[in-house]
Amino acid sequence: MAVATSNMTHNLSQQALLAIYLPATRQRFKQEVNRLTSGAMAELLGPHADTPALTFFMSYLYAYHWLEHNVHLDYRARVLESFRGGRFGFLMDLLLSDTAEIFVQGYIHHWQTNPEGPVQRQELLHLLAAQHNDPQQLALYVLRRWHKFGLFTKPYLVEFKNVSRDERQRYDGMLGEADQARLELVDAIANTSPASANIWRYPKLGIIPAMGCPQTCRHCMFTWRPPKPKHEQPTLIYKLVDAHTDSVLFTGGDLTKQLPYFYDAIRQMRHIKNFAILLNGDFADTPQLTDEILQNMASAVKARPAGWAPARILLQISFDEFHQEVYVDKKGLLAERIPVAKIANIVAAYPRYAKQIQLALLHKQTSLNFSMDVLHKGVFARLTNELAQRGLQLQVLSAAPSARQKRNVLSGNTLAPVFKDASFILSQFPQAPILLTSSTIDGYGRGALLDECETIKEKDLLHEVLTQGPPPGESFDIDLMFWFNGWVTLFNAVHICLGDVYRDGIEMILARQRHDPLSHALQCFDRRLLEYYAEIHSDLEQKIKAATGPHHLFHSLTEDPLVRLHMTRRLIEVAGADRSPTATTA
Repeated sequence: MAVATSNMTHNLSQQALLAIYLPATRQRFKQEVNRLTSGAMAELLGPHADTPALTFFMSYLYAYHWLEHNVHLDYRARVLESFRGGRFGFLMDLLLSDTAEIFVQGYIHHWQTNPEGPVQRQELLHLLAAQHNDPQQLALYVLRRWHKFGLFTKPYLVEFKNVSRDERQRYDGMLGEADQARLELVDAIANTSPASANIWRYPKLGIIPAMGCPQTCRHCMFTWRPPKPKHEQPTLIYKLVDAHTDSVLFTGGDLTKQLPYFYDAIRQMRHIKNFAILLNGDFADTPQLTDEILQNMASAVKARPAGWAPARILLQISFDEFHQEVYVDKKGLLAERIPVAKIANIVAAYPRYAKQIQLALLHKQTSLNFSMDVLHKGVFARLTNELAQRGLQLQVLSAAPSARQKRNVLSGNTLAPVFKDASFILSQFPQAPILLTSSTIDGYGRGALLDECETIKEKDLLHEVLTQGPPPGESFDIDLMFWFNGWVTLFNAVHICLGDVYRDGIEMILARQRHDPLSHALQCFDRRLLEYYAEIHSDLEQKIKAATGPHHLFHSLTEDPLVRLHMTRRLIEVAGADRSPTATTA
């Protein structure tokens, strides 16, 4: 593999990055303020007598902490610069205060010393009167109310470390004492059931060579990287997976370093027709290196013997406002997380290999998805412009919305159509269509720390699942993921492990999956799992409130190995009771 030079052509100047960073950060800031002043802060304050008078004041106290939490000090003034006009321009100066106490005192002083003003002055005077017209007492009261929220109490890096710690603890519990006890219960069911004479087939299976990624995207659900397996047997994994499906997904964060395994799999797995791999695009340092990697993929497909199943690669590249985010690095300089120029390298090289590879860009939904702006603004516009500089014209062929409307928190929480899928081409290469699919971000890992306005949630689908059950076609994916370290887990819940395939063997793993009551309860979003969770933990309501959708909720309900064991026991007990003679007679 060629080595990229240190002065790579995709590195944009600080001025060019600033032209991306400032509008994006201003938009985030504006959306949060609008959300808070439009009802979110009033809801946070609760039904108190002074809530109407406090809402605006506390919204900007929130904005002060948001800026301190999210925007590097060197860039705060420039972010606020475009909001300085109008009667609330003074707030921009206050938002640059050294402390929250100074901000609060300055806000009170401003309306005290301005005899004429909007409704906010009347609100302040009302609050002041309730505190005996004592500005210091009012300031203390406001700060006490703020501290009760418990918001922005830890720096981002500390929150990130805590998320990684929690994830590491979940991995440490994999196949621990509780999981082993659970699997013994499942094995007891499997041992009393007739063995299947057929080879069990799956619509797809996954392979995880390793779990890791050098990036630190703000929405990432996998934030802790398990150690590299010491006794991996990739050839055995390929053989096992090849026998049970014709479609395989290689995943695990970013697999650039594991690409040789992917090439080997294509050359060894004779029955597989669809080889999918998820990469973040960071490998595409130069056009030459990009072409070399795509050529290696295509060559692996061409090398398959004539008698094997015809195969094609689905090359999935992460591409959205988070992977391509411009951020402030540790030196205080702007940086592009995964440069758009790298994605352009992939798009430009792809048509030469379209017979062996289908390129798909995987996008995460934001507020832009509520209109076709998603294809004309943000990261997609940056890609279009980058390609245009190379003389390549991007042409959208089709676009389609999600099957379900979703809530737009920026428009009064109204239901609206959401852009989901598109296909496009480079006009010079009409024979090589490129796919783009946009999906929601669930509140896993760092995703739980995102601003309320940054993502689109599946709250309505969650409500439907909890009150009526899932709609047709909606399920929790329990197909299997095979790790190189031997673990076999579920697609939608990699913390639920059915054993070590090297130790237990494939037949036992597949028997467990067929008979595991928890896996099948998850698959259909069985609402009894909520009841069983509540028998162990007292925070069910908080879990439901925090859930971004049904998949997130049922994932979070099963993260504790003791809960998984308890759920399995309860499901077995209920199934046994249903089969008892008394139940049959009744």
